[in-house]
Amino acid sequence: MAHWRDELNRIATEFWCGVGLIEELPVVADAANSDLGEAHADIWNFYTCSTEEDAAALTLKLAWELNSFVPASWEAVPYAQGALKRALDNFVTKKTSVQKLCNLVENLDATFNIHLSRYPNPPPLTEWEEWWMGNLWNNCDWCDDSWTYEGCPSLVEEAHRVATMLRELANSRAN
Repeated sequence: MAHWRDELNRIATEFWCGVGLIEELPVVADAANSDLGEAHADIWNFYTCSTEEDAAALTLKLAWELNSFVPASWEAVPYAQGALKRALDNFVTKKTSVQKLCNLVENLDATFNIHLSRYPNPPPLTEWEEWWMGNLWNNCDWCDDSWTYEGCPSLVEEAHRVATMLRELANSRAN
């Protein structure tokens, strides 16, 4: 496992993006408590957390208190990319609705393309020629409750393309 603090930031971002997995919480709690004896009194709640809403609130709180980390930051970009890749994989296998994917795309675009644009982009994040969200925002534009997977082939195609791009990006970081 990567360092538990990095894992805490990752899962906080994933819950913030709506793709976190509750079963990962005890693994992070075990690593944190093993490393520090007791990382934080609230980390014990990782063992009993049962809803995504509670997990999101708890991971965001602990990521801030222990790491001064928030998902709406340049530091979070690699974690947000991983969360988007998970959401895209879920979408192309029809485990996630068009609306849920498009809500995430809107949130990520507003955060990383609009709100953070006022702040300098750290150098390691500017090496990539293409915006890491590809053209998802345009494909999600005007999405409403009537949209279906079968009714938006351009979004499905772009989801496949961006998921592949994000996989390659993650692999290049690992090397």
